[in-house]
Formats: sequence, structure tokens, C-alpha cells
Amino acid sequence: MIIGIDSSRANEAERTGTEWYSYHLIQELKKLDLKNKFRLYSPGFLKDGLENLPANFQSRILKSPTEMLWTQTRLSAEMLLNPPDVLFVPAHTIPIIHPKKTVVTCHDAGFERFPELYATHSIGPARGLKGLAVKAAAKIATGFKYSNNELDYHRWSMKFALKRAAKIIAVSEFTKKEIQEIYKVAGDNISVIHNGFDQEKFVPIENQAEIDSTLQKYGLNQPFYLFVGRLEEKKNIVGMLEAFALARAKEPKIGEMFFVLAGRPGYGYDRIQSAIKRLDLENSVKQTGWIPDIDRVHLLKAAKIFLFASMYEGFGIPILEAFGCGTIVITSNNTSCPEVAGDAALLCDPKNPEEISAAIIKLENGENLRENLRQKGFIRAKEFSWAKCAKETLELLCNG
Repeated sequence: MIIGIDSSRANEAERTGTEWYSYHLIQELKKLDLKNKFRLYSPGFLKDGLENLPANFQSRILKSPTEMLWTQTRLSAEMLLNPPDVLFVPAHTIPIIHPKKTVVTCHDAGFERFPELYATHSIGPARGLKGLAVKAAAKIATGFKYSNNELDYHRWSMKFALKRAAKIIAVSEFTKKEIQEIYKVAGDNISVIHNGFDQEKFVPIENQAEIDSTLQKYGLNQPFYLFVGRLEEKKNIVGMLEAFALARAKEPKIGEMFFVLAGRPGYGYDRIQSAIKRLDLENSVKQTGWIPDIDRVHLLKAAKIFLFASMYEGFGIPILEAFGCGTIVITSNNTSCPEVAGDAALLCDPKNPEEISAAIIKLENGENLRENLRQKGFIRAKEFSWAKCAKETLELLCNG
């Protein structure tokens, strides 16, 4: 069997959730399957270890004159001219032209629940004749239902994938339920396969000198609180900042802490900046921008509390990464977060800064509670791995 994989996201230089999911699955499939043939499709040369291919793996570089809509243009052309037996797309965007047996992964449907938290800027030229042509093409291609903005593309591509894919992977029971409720699909072809995390990297502190070097690089001292992820509205950064400010006002020792935001700016970043000023936190919040993987590991290991009270998560890999490092987690009591965290984290209403603040203070003053949650986190983290995720995915690709 020839299994084709859209590797474009795995090959991104600055990876976040979906990109890491794609990357780790490919790396684990290399170890698992030496029988089937794999084709890895990407716009450019594979890198960061992806290029190290076993004999049964082949890189197919599909160059395009434009990066815009590579999936719908260049990958579609490849599927027409030289299709694999099965195509696996580790995100919800499948090419218009695709094999009958196409498997897609749906990570979440947050853009349907909270459309106001997603960007609506144009894909491609925004102005002039080219902009009008792209907009018109998008309208015609979607039966005049959608335009060429990012939010509409998410909506169209999800509906298209759910209608056309032979098999659908949902990364959590929550995401499966969302797909069924929002898109009114029966769910007979939806399989829940949980994400994993890197169990070798995300472990308790081993080399304090390396940790100290990373802290020095970003101008940090322990103890501090940490958030890792894109700095965007759906992650509820403003709510966590408000909770941090409330906790500082109520508990003097928290006033000496930094809240570190590690991630690149996303939609709504301007409101995050305004909140930092409004709450008088300019000297208490550190922003690192996007950070390399090894730095992310070091910061998670060094953090006292990991704050992840997101508004919406399809899974929430950072929760597991914090557990693996022995770091205490405060996360949301809704969406997929309870499914991932189990009883190993403090759960809060993400819309209630007072509740998040109370959890912060509770952990600060509860040494026994912190240790109890730390041990539960280690146990919970063992239940999730990329090897397990890849094994279940391969079974679906071959036999589903």
C-alpha cells in the first residue's frame, strides 16, 4: 500500500499544536512501519529530522509559484496525476482533488463556536484587480457561500473534509462531539485518537545549568508563572492577566512573581498589550516571542505554575508537557481540558478571573496540594504518547 501524507505543516519552521502533531506522527510512523510505502508531500525540502527517511519513505517536493492555497492547487494536481492508495491529511484541510480513501484529522471547531476570536483578513491579495479576482474565485468555487478570508476558509474546508473524507480522526471525545453537534454528522466514520507528547523531552529538571542558561537568555529568575502558546484571544490571555493581577493584589509574595508569555502574537494581540498596560503589569509580564523547542522544555521545567485557562481547546498538548516536567497546571473546566488533565490539575472557569486567581493563591499557599498534583501529573502523562497515537493512526490508515 502507498500511503501519502501532507507534510507541509510538519515542515513548518515555527511549530505549534497542529504542526507538532504532524511532525511527531511522521517520525513515529518511520519506526512503526517498514512494509508499506510512504510519500511525504511538502512545498519545500524536508528538515529538522523529517528528511531522514527509511527505505520505504519518499519525499515528494511539490513546488508552486505561490504559497497561497498550496493544498488546493499543487497538492490537488499531484492527487490527480499520481495519487496514493490512501491520503492522510493531519489537519482539516484536504485538497479538492483527493483519493477516494482520504483520512483527515480534525483538531477542533473553535472557529464555529467563537468566530469573533478568529482573523478575517484576506487570503491572497486584499486589494486591486488581483484581490477582486481571488475573492470572486473563492465565491464561485464555494457556491457563493464563502469569501477568501481566513475564517471562511476554515469553515469551508472543515465542511468539505467532513463530507468527502472516508475516515475522520478526532483528537478528543470533546472534538468528536463538537463535530457531530455543529455539522450534524452521524459519527460512524469518526475515530477518537488522542494526541501524545514527547515523553523523552518533557521530564523533570536534569541539568540545572542548562535551565539557568535559558533563563538568563530571556532575562528571567525563578520562581515564575508560565503560559506557552500563541498569544491570541481564544487562549484567554487577557483573562489570565486579570487573574494574575488580582492574585498579586491579594497575596504579597505573588507580587514578586513574573508571568511569562512564551509564543508568537496572534489574533487579538493588541488587546493583550492593552490589558498589560491597563493592569499595570508592564514590569511583571515577560514576553519571549516564539521560542525554540528546547527553550520551551526548559521554561516548562523551571516554571512554578503553568497557566492554561484557555477559552477553547480541541486537545491541549501543553497540559501533558507540563505534567511530564513535574509542573503544576491550572487549566479550564470546559472543552477538552478536563478530558486531558483528569484529576491532575486545578480546573477553573476561564471566563472568571476571580476563580483563576483563587486557584493561583490556593497553589501558592498549598505545598501538599502542589506535591499531590505533581505526582498525579506524572501518572496522567504516562497515558499519552506519540507512539500510541501513531500506532492507532496507522491501524486506521491500513484497515479502517
